[in-house]
Formats: sequence, C-alpha cells, structure tokens
Amino acid sequence: MNDLRRAITTRIVDPLVWTRIKRIPLVPRLEEFRACQRDDHETARARHLERLGALLVHASTNVPFYRETVGPLDAREVAADPEACIARFPVLTKEHLRERLEDLKVEMGRGTFLDASGGSTGEPTRFYKDREQLASSLAATQIFLEWAGIERAERHVKLWGARRDLRDRVSLGLRLSRFLYGRVALDAFDMGEETMRGYAAFMRRLRPVVLEGYATALDSFARFVEETGETVPPLRSVVSSASTLHPHMRERVERVFGVRVFDRYGGREVGGVAAECAEHNGLHVFTENIHLELITRDGRPAAVGEEGEVLVTGLWNYTMPMVRFRIGDRAVRGPDRCACGLPYPLLERIIGRNVGCFRRADGGVVDPIFWVHMIGVEFNEGEIVKFQIVQEDMDTIRVRLVPRSGSDVRILSRRDALTERIRGALGAPVSVVYTIEEEIPPAASGKHEYTISKVASSKGPGTGLETPGDAPGVPEGEARPGDPGAGE
Repeated sequence: MNDLRRAITTRIVDPLVWTRIKRIPLVPRLEEFRACQRDDHETARARHLERLGALLVHASTNVPFYRETVGPLDAREVAADPEACIARFPVLTKEHLRERLEDLKVEMGRGTFLDASGGSTGEPTRFYKDREQLASSLAATQIFLEWAGIERAERHVKLWGARRDLRDRVSLGLRLSRFLYGRVALDAFDMGEETMRGYAAFMRRLRPVVLEGYATALDSFARFVEETGETVPPLRSVVSSASTLHPHMRERVERVFGVRVFDRYGGREVGGVAAECAEHNGLHVFTENIHLELITRDGRPAAVGEEGEVLVTGLWNYTMPMVRFRIGDRAVRGPDRCACGLPYPLLERIIGRNVGCFRRADGGVVDPIFWVHMIGVEFNEGEIVKFQIVQEDMDTIRVRLVPRSGSDVRILSRRDALTERIRGALGAPVSVVYTIEEEIPPAASGKHEYTISKVASSKGPGTGLETPGDAPGVPEGEARPGDPGAGE
C-alpha cells in the first residue's frame, strides 16, 4: 500500500499539483539536482560558478540597490572570475532588508510572493521570493532527506513549529495531503510530558521511517522516551535542524532511537544551505542552490579548519537576489572532498548563535525557536525590529521590545493573547512583563541574545536542559502550510 501511495504521489500528484496547478518547477528541479550530484568536483564547480556569475550580472544590472552600490558589471569580466566580482558587493544585512526592501526587488514575472522570517537574532525580516527560488529550496530539502536515506513521500514525522497537534480538527485537503506525502508535523513548541506521550502513541500508529525536528526538540523527546520507557517504532534515520546539534544531543538521540542523526542547515531567506551525508564528517555545502563564503574577522576567506562568518548568496531568486546575505552564523570550513563522492565542499561544523532553553513547570523545556516564531512572525506586524525574552524565574517572564522609530507598537494591542500563548507554552500562570525600549545592548560576546533563561537546570550536565551554546539560523525546510508536502 505504501509503495502504491508513493507511486501515485510522485508520478501523478507532484506533476499535477506543482507543475500544472501551482506552476512551481519542483519536479524538473528535483531531477536536475539528482543528476548534478553525480558529477565530478570540477564539473560541479564550473556549473556553480556559471550560475553565480549569471546572478551577479543580473543583480548589478537590474536591481536598484545593486545598481546603486555596485554598478552594472561586465558579463565577460564576471564570467572570468565570479568569486572576485562578488567581493565588490556589499554584505547584505537584515537592516537592508527592512529599510531597502523594495529597492532589492525587480519584478521578473516569476510568481512573486512576500515571505518572512522571525529573525533568530531578534531582528524580524521580510523578503520577496519567486517560484524558481521556492522550487530550488524545496528540491534541496528533498535532496538532503535522500542523503539521509529517505525517499520522497515516505512516512515522515516532524517536531516542528506547527500550531496543530493530534487534538486539532484539520481540513479534508490537509488530511489528503498528509496521506499522499506521508508527512505530519507535531508541535515542537509544546513539549510537555503528556503531549510527548501522545506523540509517541501517534508514531506507533503512523510508523514513520524518519523523525525530523529542531535539535532541542529531538533531544527533549529522546530524553522523555528514555526516562519514561515509552516506545516508538523503528526508524531509518533522524534529521536535525534549526538549532545546534550538540554532541550530547546527538549521542542521546542516536542511542535512544538506534539510528544515525543527519544534521542540516539553512535559512528561510535562502533555503537549504548544507547537510550531512552518510559519512557524518561535516555538512556538504549544496552549491547547486547557494554560494557560501566564510569570512574571517580580518576580512579574508577562511582556510580549512578556520572559523568565519557565514555569507550566503541564493542562486535562483532573480526577483530579489540576496547577494552575500549575513545569515547571522559562524562556521568552520571543512575539506573540499568527502569519501561519499558528493562533489560539494564541506563545513566542518556550524558554530551558530547563543540561545537559551526555557524551563517549564512540569520539568520540560521550551525550544528558543518558539519565541522567535511567536514574536517575530505570529504577533509582529513589522513594527518590532528587535526583541528579547527573559525568564527571570519560574514565575516571571520579561518581554523586551524595540519598535521601529515612529511606529505604533501594535503588538501590545494583542497583549492578552500573547500572554496566554506564553503561559500555555510554559504550562503555568506566569507573570508576563512588557517593556518598550530604545535599544537592547548586546551580550559580552557582541551578539544579541534573543532568549535568556536565568533558571538553572536541576538535572546537571548532559541533560539538554542547560543553555545549549549556539544555534544556527532557522531552516526554510518546506513550503507554507497547506501546500502538498509542506510539513502538514
């Protein structure tokens, strides 16, 4: 039955829905990416540089922001050395996205739509995408799953930023999409004990081959399964993303579920950036989708084994080219080749950002991504440029908001609903204090901390409840809810 369902989905539903109805070229892009990864390193690199050069010429010629800051580039000069030419472009920041959004856009007739990120540095942003970029992002996500041994439309459970859970009523269309694509998202922002017990029971009924989720959510669920004796069906692999997969998290998840964890990295602004292969010796930079630079503190490209700031250029979004986008993370460059044979260079590891898990009244934790999504996407209408959530103690939460100069703080008109969301996430009637501030000073590291928990873990090192170091940007992962294969 599963083989028949998958055949119907990949051979009939995908071409009908994505190609004919949505006019998003997902099917041909998947075929292209699958073929490209069989090339040798030299062929893959030449193709990558050709794509990069074409994007740079387009951006410098047609996009107002780049015409102003770079000026039109000569196509022959760019073709001769795209990597030298990209160095002329300014580093694109989230402030640029907020202040120069329309100047960064050129209408290409490719199905423009506005998307948003919560901004895991506390700086929510909006940006334009088009159908070509969406197709490439979705295709990269599927390729990353295939590196983890998961074919399209296999049964798949995600611990993700979904507002639905097993008790919610869902539409007939969503039920059909879940059935066809075999993918169900469970709310990673609600990881209380009873909820996780329900998740385990649901997995026993669905019998997925892969469990995907935020690293901290996977760690919390693995710890719950281990401590309570709950059972889950055998898995083929676990896929981690959206927050740093620390060694103690990887060890526990692999021990509890009995399979390898495949880490991946990306951002909603640019899509899939890098992912692990079966060798697990770093994350392959997926150069079919993006161009990645690692820049040291003194401004030069990082050498192998050296740390640098991540700058990402998406290769497919001609409607709003994001050239040298500062995604907000740091990483260590790895070797150019891997024993697996994929023709893509490696990142040794993602260093990421500082975050903090919040303790719940029942002993569970709330993933930092919850606060980013809630404040940055659900409740922010564009007027909040920075925020910080502080867990002062088990009874008090402080919400610090920096509004855009001269704007109305519309988020406060929804204060009651926001307070209830916070209390629901923490499982307790906590006091929530809101403060409007002109600025939130950075931490001693120079980074903005968007969550701070002053509540110490009671379980000691290695539990996953302590502040987990750093977390990379939130990956785009899938399409918007409601799209087939969008995470359901």
